[in-house]
Amino acid sequence: MKTSIKLLSTSIILAMAFSSCQKFNQTKVYTANQPVYMSYDDLRSSISNDNSRSLVRPGKILVKDNFVFINEFEAGIHVYDNSNPSSPKHIGFISIPGNVDMAVKDNTLYADSYIDMVALDITDPTNVREIQRATDELSYTIPTKMDYNYPVSDVDRNKGVVVAYTIGEVEENCENDECGSAYYDAVMVNQGSWGGSMMSEDGTVVNFADNSNVVRSLSGSNSEDALAGSMSRFLLVGDYLYAISDGSTVKVFSLAGNGLTLSASFNPWTDGTGFGDIETLFLLNDYLLIGSTSGMHAYDVSNPGSPSYISNYEHMTSCDPVVANEKYAFVSLRSGVDCGRNDINQLDIVNIDNMMYPYLEHTLPLTNPHGLSIDAEKNLLFVCDGDAGMNVYNVSNATSLVALATRGGDSYDAITANDRVYVIGSEGLVQYSYTESGQLTQLSTISLD
Repeated sequence: MKTSIKLLSTSIILAMAFSSCQKFNQTKVYTANQPVYMSYDDLRSSISNDNSRSLVRPGKILVKDNFVFINEFEAGIHVYDNSNPSSPKHIGFISIPGNVDMAVKDNTLYADSYIDMVALDITDPTNVREIQRATDELSYTIPTKMDYNYPVSDVDRNKGVVVAYTIGEVEENCENDECGSAYYDAVMVNQGSWGGSMMSEDGTVVNFADNSNVVRSLSGSNSEDALAGSMSRFLLVGDYLYAISDGSTVKVFSLAGNGLTLSASFNPWTDGTGFGDIETLFLLNDYLLIGSTSGMHAYDVSNPGSPSYISNYEHMTSCDPVVANEKYAFVSLRSGVDCGRNDINQLDIVNIDNMMYPYLEHTLPLTNPHGLSIDAEKNLLFVCDGDAGMNVYNVSNATSLVALATRGGDSYDAITANDRVYVIGSEGLVQYSYTESGQLTQLSTISLD
């Protein structure tokens, strides 16, 4: 009797094991966010002027000569004639699908367009023309603007880039219990852990899982040709354009002869130590400073076609733009689910007297710091502190900072040039003149529609 029971039990176990190894197909129908695609052919023939378009969702800003360029998030770039700072005039809008970042050298504008880099002749900003395109050099991204009450159906990259979503019925064919994987993906997207790529509302690099997730931020770096904010992924260094292509990689493009040719790429985590996503680029003389969610990396770019690693400074995980003068790097750390912890809002002041050995010298508590800008000649630091406004500090004694002036209202990014500071926030772009004592005088506002 015992032998019979034992044999029966063994048979059941073997049957279950055999059954679990069998593959079976099933079909599942459910309601989901369905991707809306733009084909690659349409993407690569889409650059145009739409000069009547108004500013609605401002992103990054850039100043060159008497012009101000403002990104319309994921749509293109507005161009303003700023010859009279008290009355800037909108003169053109360049439609560039998927655009978040930009750089300008001479009469050429370099911009991202989803997965491509494009070079545009802007001699006449009201009638631009594409002169060069580097295809498939940037991360494949999907928008985060979706209905989180529903899962996300599978993304088919062969169909093109995802420009939006529509809610509809999805029929999914799969094997075994793999049906409904989109439900899992939707949850992971909402948690910032999905293996795809996301483009956030404010545009900061969030999660580059699978080397394909880009999110933009609201600022950039300085160059001899144009001035951008502190959170840009693009930076001009001589005849080269540096671009953060994903959370671990910086690509270097040669611009010789108005070209746009990939000449090098590097990974700060491979070169140095640390973890997290790289986010921003800033140029200090011959040093490239890279802000990341866990620290700051320094490179020697005296030979811009062949950057060489120097050092890194590590901090707690958070969103992290950086600017610098000859002695200090100023690193703003803010809380946010996209960047890590929710209890860090401060300004780290890092001593870079010896770039080989940067170290933290002082920390200033803040509310929710975003972009920042520095006027090294006047020892003035402008820190955008989110809803708390923008503070102006004298940094001649960087370990004892006291706000000289405060601008109220949302402040996300700033650029200083020619004794003026350009501040982007929820009300639009506001221009101020400022004195050596840090006092601000408002000149004009480019409002949102």
